[in-house]
Amino acid sequence: MKRQKKTTLQFLAYISPWLIGFACFGIFPMLYSLYISFCNYMMVGEPKFIGFQNYIDLFRYERNFFKTFQNTFVFMGATTIFGLSLGLLFSMMINSVPRCKRFFQTLYYLPAVLPFIAGTMLWESMYAKYGILNSILNTFGMDSVNFMGYDNAMKSLIVMSVWGGVGGKITMFLPAVAGVPSELLESMDLDGANAWQKFAHVTLPMISPTIFYLLIMDIIGGLQAYGPMMMLGGGTATMTATLQIYNYAMVDRSMGYASAYAWIVFLIVLAVTFVFFRFGGRKVYYADSD
Repeated sequence: MKRQKKTTLQFLAYISPWLIGFACFGIFPMLYSLYISFCNYMMVGEPKFIGFQNYIDLFRYERNFFKTFQNTFVFMGATTIFGLSLGLLFSMMINSVPRCKRFFQTLYYLPAVLPFIAGTMLWESMYAKYGILNSILNTFGMDSVNFMGYDNAMKSLIVMSVWGGVGGKITMFLPAVAGVPSELLESMDLDGANAWQKFAHVTLPMISPTIFYLLIMDIIGGLQAYGPMMMLGGGTATMTATLQIYNYAMVDRSMGYASAYAWIVFLIVLAVTFVFFRFGGRKVYYADSD
């Protein structure tokens, strides 16, 4: 009993730096932001408690509230679907050429190594009026495209984000695809199954844990996205919830309003994640499960 108690105390001592850090920089800021969301606080003076007024104003008077969340879900959905699809496609292509696997894996992963700001500036130069993309279009006799105009801005940001993230997904998919038991694929060949049937009935179920993990991470990341929008702009067409929170907090100095907005985003992320865990998790196959 004394030995078990000593072991427990040692364990708590080892993780105490993390616990203290999490309490100071995780739990406390969250609880304080929850309190601030019920206050009128302009980062000067004392917060003034106003109840649910910030939440009421968000739904009643915020002109771009629903447009902002529409942009957020469009960005999240598109980057998740295209990112996962391309990552899985490229990983299967790379896995089919074992001699060149490391070369292609490195090649596709290079965008993930590139610093975010440098990569964004690269795409900004390509999207410019006289950038390389419009130069290519002009070479083939087509008109220049305003890539960061209202109609094209969100599409441009989605392309840039998918390009930057697909390398990491390939790195996650490759071991999962390579780990599919070859005897299962060979048995499907003996049964006369085609490539699609082998993928749908063997490969896809076997790599479903990896797909589910990347799906959840992409959903959470997509709902919190603001970096590309902040760097390249695009106005109302690319305004996301997290970027709007930044504007209210750092530009307008309305910390109470921004905190209320942040908690709405947090609850939405929590709800969406719960739904996927509750219903999507049933489709995940674990080899060691009963």
